[in-house]
Amino acid sequence: MACLMNSLIVPVQTLVKTLNLGTLSLGKCRMNAGEPAALTRMFTLKKSGIDYVGQVRVRPENPAVRIEVFNGSYFEEFEQLPAVVLDNLTEKVLRQVLKDKELPEEAKALIREHLEEQEPELNLDIAETGSERDLDKIFERLNTEYFNNRIQAKVLWGRDVKSRNKSGFRYGSYDERKKLIRIHPRLKQDFVPLSVLELTVYHEMCHQFAPSYKKNGTWQSHHPEFKKKEREFKDFKDARNWEKHNWHRLLLPSEENAELVTVPIATAIDLA
Repeated sequence: MACLMNSLIVPVQTLVKTLNLGTLSLGKCRMNAGEPAALTRMFTLKKSGIDYVGQVRVRPENPAVRIEVFNGSYFEEFEQLPAVVLDNLTEKVLRQVLKDKELPEEAKALIREHLEEQEPELNLDIAETGSERDLDKIFERLNTEYFNNRIQAKVLWGRDVKSRNKSGFRYGSYDERKKLIRIHPRLKQDFVPLSVLELTVYHEMCHQFAPSYKKNGTWQSHHPEFKKKEREFKDFKDARNWEKHNWHRLLLPSEENAELVTVPIATAIDLA
């Protein structure tokens, strides 16, 4: 897996400029009354004289963003693979949605976090290689012990924005199209038990083992089959108990900068 991380990655921002995705028009934003970070927004793309209709959904779940174009012939307009086009389209739509001044801060934070996760890692952190927090080794051990080596995915550390999280904290994420697991780098810190890091990696692996599905028009990510598999992790209760009592410490950037910021009184956690 480490060798794949060394490959040259073209930033999405560059591709957006080179791909003519069409003229984008956003529809009215529909918010979820019970979840300020959740929204659904229709959009149209005018390309080659044709109006293509699509939809973007943002939710505090895994994946946080889902985007689709209802007319599959849209992708026939491009030489690039549909997955590449969809990645670039997601970038374009989300950045346009962020311009909405009435968008709740919770939704903006979730969108910004998603966009940051898509940025390429320019510097590999090889300091963890050989340590107990080596993600590749953790992944391989869990894959053997719990999944009979059936999980096929890359795992890497995500980015840390070096600022206090104002609306929540996501321990990790799984991109089902890229088969990519990202782990928040704040879990590298010494005060975080190894079991918490392992549960985070295991949780994201469970998303491939028990994929999301649609029920009554709503995507179900943490469905009964998923939760049953997740609870098989040997230190599940201990790790969850630690998270319950220590989540506020992870809202800060790395510990060496902790004294420069203030811990918020109450904030929600999302282990996607």
